[in-house]
Amino acid sequence: MATKKIVKNENEKVMIIIPKPRNVVGDTETVVSVNGEMYQIMYDRPVEVPRNVAEIIAQSKNMEMKIAELTENSILKPGKSAMAEL
Repeated sequence: MATKKIVKNENEKVMIIIPKPRNVVGDTETVVSVNGEMYQIMYDRPVEVPRNVAEIIAQSKNMEMKIAELTENSILKPGKSAMAEL
């Protein structure tokens, strides 16, 4: 029985919106680089990008959330005074 290899079309365009982060002042766009190609993407606007760029942006957002969670968990350990690490 032959198996089919599913090939993702990385050039396929998808619509994304990158919300402006609260800690960013003055900038109107962010830069994303994938395989040597640079993309300037406006905040808070619908933009069509290649699928692989959208995947990198999603992975980056997931990583930021994990880092925030780990940071919060390590800082707010029960029974530990707030000034213990200073």
